[in-house]
Order: sequence, then C-alpha cells, then structure tokens
Amino acid sequence: MKLDFLGTGSGDYRGSRRQPCAALLGTVLLDCGAGVTGRLYDIGRFDDVEAILISHLHTDHIAGLFDFLLHTFIARRTRPLTVLSPPGLSRILQAVYAAEATVKRPEELYPFRLVEGTAIEERIGAWTIRSVPLDHTVLDLGYHLSKDGLSVFFSGDTREPSAAGKLAADYLIHEATYPESHAHLAREYGHSTGVDAARTAAAMGARQLWLTHLSDLPGGDDEIASEARRIFPESVVAEDRSSYPL
Repeated sequence: MKLDFLGTGSGDYRGSRRQPCAALLGTVLLDCGAGVTGRLYDIGRFDDVEAILISHLHTDHIAGLFDFLLHTFIARRTRPLTVLSPPGLSRILQAVYAAEATVKRPEELYPFRLVEGTAIEERIGAWTIRSVPLDHTVLDLGYHLSKDGLSVFFSGDTREPSAAGKLAADYLIHEATYPESHAHLAREYGHSTGVDAARTAAAMGARQLWLTHLSDLPGGDDEIASEARRIFPESVVAEDRSSYPL
C-alpha cells in the first residue's frame, strides 16, 4: 500500500508547485482540493478510489469533489463510492446537482453514499474508519484509519493541542501551515506549526510524520522541517506527487 500526496498546499498558497491539500491512502482519498482529478489520472489511480474523507467544508478541501463526481460519469463508473463528511456537504451537493454541474447525480450511475456527522464510524474495504472532531475555525474532522494492525491518522486543519494527541497511530499526516515564527497566525486562523504537529506525533507514538497543508512563506518549508525534526526526527515535509510505501 502507498501514500500518494496529490496536493500539499494550504488555501493561501500561490503558484503551481503545490495544489490544495489531498492525499491518496491506498484507495481512500483524504480531502479533495482543486486539481485532484488530474493528479489521480496522472498516476493512473482515478478509478481506484472507493472512499473520500472530507475533513471540513472550506473550499480548498472540497473544491475538487465536484470535478471528481463529474468524471465518474465521464469514466462510466460502476463501483460503489462512499463520501464521509461533517454536516453540510449534502446542501452544497444539492446546489451542484440543481445546476447540473455534475451532469447527473452519482446515485443514478452507481451505488453512492454520503455519510455526514461528527461521530462517524464506518467500515470501508479493509479499513475501519473513525472520525475525531478537532479544533479549527469551523468543524473539522480528523480521521483515524486502521486495518491489519496498521493505523493512520489524518488531521485536516487543526489548532493544537487537539484530541489527536490522545490517540495512537503508526503514521500521522498532519497540517503544518506555518513555522514557529508565525505561530500567532496559526493560533488566530485555527492552524498548526511544524512544532505542533511534531509534538502530536510524539504523543501518538507515531513511527512517521508527514507535514502538509503548507503556506508559501519564503523559507517556510525549511523552517517547518527543521523545527519539527528537533522534536520528532521522523518528520517529512510532503511534496506534491511524492509517494511513500506503508
């Protein structure tokens, strides 16, 4: 199984080096920022997605969902698809359907489920998935995924300390929008620094930490990586199109 980072940028990232946040964990898509569909086609994985986990409803985390659903029609999908989300996505999708932006509703084409809530527990394929409400400016769900003795936690956007630090996970995918020099902005806008993410990884007993949802501050990547590694040496600043075996 692989972890593929499709987009690693935050909502304020400027330029093409990083697209908005999304990662593919096996067949589970973690958030769905703009540009996800193209990146999935680039790696030959579009048809493999069996679930999409939405952390929250800010557009940099859901804007790619509408294009993804349109392409399920173009690709003549027949496999089931499950989307997990905080409450509110159904209202957004209803507006998209009303505008005929996805051509057809997905449930007209294949088995489609949208599961909304704050305390979601689902079994998707071999994964057991549980949502964990975190601290952001809007409701954000982190997701704890486990199978075959392996566990992964995906944070979405969160201000630390959060409920994630009370859990255990082998692998942590955590936002790190700012270096410590901009920690005041992280607190104000409900985000984390690399230090915050590293402390959470240590508290969770993780083997590996991937830092994502990065801003485009000059030199920010190097600062974030250096600061995180001083606390948790197995910290990696993720790049778009990077891939890691689990």
